[in-house]
Amino acid sequence: MKKRIGFFHVLFLFLCSACASATDTTFVQSPDGAVHFKLFIQRHQLAYSVTFNQGTIIEPSPVLMTVNGIPVTENISLGKTERYRINETYPWRGVHSVAVNDCNGARITLLDTGGQARSVTVDIRVFNSGAAFRQVIVPDKPDNIPEEATVFNIPSGSSIWYHDLYMHYEGVHVKKQIDSVQSGEWVAPPATIKLPQGVYASITEAALVNYSGMALQANGRNGMALRLADAQPTSYPYRLRYSAADTLRLKQPAVVTGTITTPWRVVIIGKDLNAMVNSDIVPDLNPPPDPALFPEGMHTEWIKPGRAVWKYLNGGGDGTLEVMKHFTDGAAALGFEHNILEGFWTKWTDDQIKELVDYSRKKGVSIWLWKHSKSLQDPAARDSFFRKCSQLGVAGAKIDFFDHEAKEVIVLYANILKEAAKYHVMCDFHGANKPTGLARTYPNELTREAV
Repeated sequence: MKKRIGFFHVLFLFLCSACASATDTTFVQSPDGAVHFKLFIQRHQLAYSVTFNQGTIIEPSPVLMTVNGIPVTENISLGKTERYRINETYPWRGVHSVAVNDCNGARITLLDTGGQARSVTVDIRVFNSGAAFRQVIVPDKPDNIPEEATVFNIPSGSSIWYHDLYMHYEGVHVKKQIDSVQSGEWVAPPATIKLPQGVYASITEAALVNYSGMALQANGRNGMALRLADAQPTSYPYRLRYSAADTLRLKQPAVVTGTITTPWRVVIIGKDLNAMVNSDIVPDLNPPPDPALFPEGMHTEWIKPGRAVWKYLNGGGDGTLEVMKHFTDGAAALGFEHNILEGFWTKWTDDQIKELVDYSRKKGVSIWLWKHSKSLQDPAARDSFFRKCSQLGVAGAKIDFFDHEAKEVIVLYANILKEAAKYHVMCDFHGANKPTGLARTYPNELTREAV
């Protein structure tokens, strides 16, 4: 009798343990069933893993986040799950003209140890070509400081291509085995990986708005830990072009007012490099264009992608009106659509700029002007510059020297694009950070000369 009671007692405990485990685990899979994202509790800590065709892409990894220094992903359990589906197409540019946004999603509320809902929701989307997740937090106070240290644990034997942060996003990539990446090494996303089973993955972020940009730092145990901009080393280009006071200011953790919505933490997956190039996950995770700014979305009449000629600081003669007319002639002869003027245009009169614009327009070539990003930090200065472009018939602006992913710099990108759109001006960002899909929301962003 004692043995039988003991057997049923053990069985009861096993079943209860299994129930608790199931309660604290949520699976979301891609529409085709190939990609699986698992969110679960591991030793009272929120964690996740990603698989593709049953092969491991991201091993079990902790989701680590604090607000004002207080952990929000520890000592929790998983609460209500709200599942949803997105299936849409939209115009796009690049490797194909129509993007496909097809995913299964889930929003999971986190509970504290007493079973009460926390003001934290984990949002997950799983596509046929990868997975993404973010956190949405409604704090008690109006102004708060979020910090993240989520880890991406990569299977042993994987190869990884990456560059560090010294030159911001203009570094030279290296290839290493993940097992040989040393603790403390910096990795600028997207970090592209070839898994032992032969498939590829890439770690990056999407919908980076009103938040600090992420980089990755190796932990020496095949893991890449997320680090926000205040924890990252300041790039050489930023230190070269900005003051020590600017550098010190951007080393401070960023304050977020109101609801904290992290960017999407993205793992792109493909059976080969062609599948990786054709993934639409990053733009998919961004909202569509505002019809008030872009009545026809990507096809709004004044948005005209094309090729450009560009006179840099040396060669081709001085940056005079006659020389730049010659560059326009060259663009027309090549069938190119644009002619970019470097900073020498600031020495010209408005009449000279207008003369070049009119001359070039007759040849089917538009004029773009270079501008330092720090000169557009002030709202009045932004309005003045883009209004001037509109008045002179200038079609686009090459905005340069961002060189940092602090929150204030990330906010500047969106402010520039909104102001430029108001005056029907296209933008090329140079000295920029990684693309995170902002061009879907603001299709007047034609290029981002980073990775």
